[in-house]
Amino acid sequence: MIIPCSEKCIYEEEGLCTLTEITHSSGTPLKDCPYYKEKGKKKDEAPQ
Repeated sequence: MIIPCSEKCIYEEEGLCTLTEITHSSGTPLKDCPYYKEKGKKKDEAPQ
């Protein structure tokens, strides 16, 4: 499924949402997306 995304979210890549499975709400949902998470806040990303 292709879902356009214009938010600065960890799941946004090249204007599309890359979320592949339903998870719990982020707790900071936007109007159109309950899964929004600000870029730079992803827990499973290794520090660089």
